[in-house]
Amino acid sequence: MKNNSTKYLILAVIVLAAISYFVMLQDNKQGGSKPMSDFAIENTDAIDKIIITESNRNKAELELKNGEWMLNNEFKARLVNVELLLKTFRNIKVQTSVSNDMKKTVVANMASRYKKVEIFENGKLSKTYFVGSATKDHYGTYMLLEKNGRKSSEPYVMHIPGFNGFLESRFYTNENDWKYSGVFVYEPLAIKSIKVEHGEMPKESFLITQENKIVSLASINGIKIEKLNSSLVENYVLIYEKIFFNKIADFSSEKVDSIKAITPLYKIEVVDSNGDFKKVNFLRKKKDFVEIDEVTGEEIMYDENYLLGYYPKSKEIFVFQFFNLGNIFAKKSYFTSN
Repeated sequence: MKNNSTKYLILAVIVLAAISYFVMLQDNKQGGSKPMSDFAIENTDAIDKIIITESNRNKAELELKNGEWMLNNEFKARLVNVELLLKTFRNIKVQTSVSNDMKKTVVANMASRYKKVEIFENGKLSKTYFVGSATKDHYGTYMLLEKNGRKSSEPYVMHIPGFNGFLESRFYTNENDWKYSGVFVYEPLAIKSIKVEHGEMPKESFLITQENKIVSLASINGIKIEKLNSSLVENYVLIYEKIFFNKIADFSSEKVDSIKAITPLYKIEVVDSNGDFKKVNFLRKKKDFVEIDEVTGEEIMYDENYLLGYYPKSKEIFVFQFFNLGNIFAKKSYFTSN
């Protein structure tokens, strides 16, 4: 019992020492620290690398390479999310200082749970944010700044004027949330062909080809259809400029395998002018919760707002919103109507 008490005492001393170090925030080599509140970075064009590390050691590294933001040196990053970070760095401001009564609690909480955000400009570490929790009203976020290896002696409540929310949620490390979400993203004239297969209505499947800016329509077996509305076909090709998934589903490998064993509702294959092709299989998404049809009394099995999709050789399952897919699942008969 005495040994356990000694262990707990030693552990408490270590924890208190760590918290005290964080509170003191001293750097003897540079003559001690001072309050620093210049979080904002005016010229975000100079930012070329961002490293986000959570207190659990999860990490996301974003780096600008050859004009393109990359994630963890492996994946293309979702540009809209990177742009939100850059906008945050540019517009962030001090909402208020932290009162003396709250300071020790805030710093202790940040010492145990924080997100570290390292910002590099032109290849050099410029500023580091230590991002804590939101304030009780959720309109501010506790943060502490580090520059040149020296931490500020004061944490601050930070916000973005005009934005009623906390900033902590903008700094995350989950790879799936950072990965580029583009699926079919083409310059329309760079598309050579689009093949759409309807699993439940095979006769409505079709093949669109494009050559010298002229589009043509054929059945899935290659029989050309002469009577078509060319304007409808041309407008359909435009859909493939911006087809993005909403998120990557958090499924186990077993669940992914079971989903891919289901016959797809639709199959779409696009070939570009370089001969590169991309194929995606789509299928219905089961509802996340039980819902009963008030008229029939039967269970509604599938979500009418979302679809699942995947590349045949991938282990990732994408979630698509029907609304964002436009008329991508058009039938062959649609293009032959007057």
